[in-house]
Amino acid sequence: MSQDIYDKIMMLAKRRGFIYPSFEIYGGVAGFYDYGPLGSQLKNNIEQLWRKYFLLKDNCMEISTPTVTLFEVLNASGHVNEFTDLTVDCEKCKQSYKVEDIIDKKLTAEEAVKNDKIKCPICGAKLKDAHPVNLMFSTKIGIGKSRDAFLRPETAQGIFTDFHLLYRYAREKLPFGVIQIGRGYRNEVSPRQGIIRLREFSMAEAEVFFDPNNKTHPDFDNFKSKELILFDNKKEMILSLEKSVKNKIVNNQALAYYMYLTQDFLLKAGIDPKKFRFR
Repeated sequence: MSQDIYDKIMMLAKRRGFIYPSFEIYGGVAGFYDYGPLGSQLKNNIEQLWRKYFLLKDNCMEISTPTVTLFEVLNASGHVNEFTDLTVDCEKCKQSYKVEDIIDKKLTAEEAVKNDKIKCPICGAKLKDAHPVNLMFSTKIGIGKSRDAFLRPETAQGIFTDFHLLYRYAREKLPFGVIQIGRGYRNEVSPRQGIIRLREFSMAEAEVFFDPNNKTHPDFDNFKSKELILFDNKKEMILSLEKSVKNKIVNNQALAYYMYLTQDFLLKAGIDPKKFRFR
């Protein structure tokens, strides 16, 4: 999509009440948007459709967990050390950039940094001293002897920390699925593309727990003739769930089933099937 068309879409969305830049009367800030009257309705419709697929069709359980997450949880998951973007700062115009956004796509971020191939898109100055930046918003819980915490970067950790309770609730039988819809937070280095890359956003996540030695799905036979839109880096193909598993294109029955469920949801939500495939 060209920038001109994209800008026109964003202007139309604002004028019609779908989205507004947050805090606009105070100058605004990149990476935050408000849902207007129509935007809120659209968001709610998508969330309810998603619940229809995973709550009603797949019989998952829904939970809601805090957006503030303990340091220990995200340290155990690897987010404290690994949830980073390689970043460069321009000493001349004081802008910061995510390296992969401004390099020649033929190079990796590491190659571009090593070969001194990065220039500031605004002033043209050479950018050096690339460094990783953690993308989580840090905070404190309590006053005085407080505990370190973060605003969650994703909803999965709340599901994982409740697993022992949910497993008991599911009568200690596998498989079972858990869904959560809620806010996520990522302190993006250079938020852009309107609502595509935000610092606060809504997430809908499903975690399905299986016996690793039995990756079948109880409803697979009822869906095995359904078709997946696939792409193997050479050509697009349309295969039934049964054939995609048999030909080892998709790893197992459970994965094929949930790929189809996701595909069906997205097409039902209005995604153009000509622009959709699993790669």
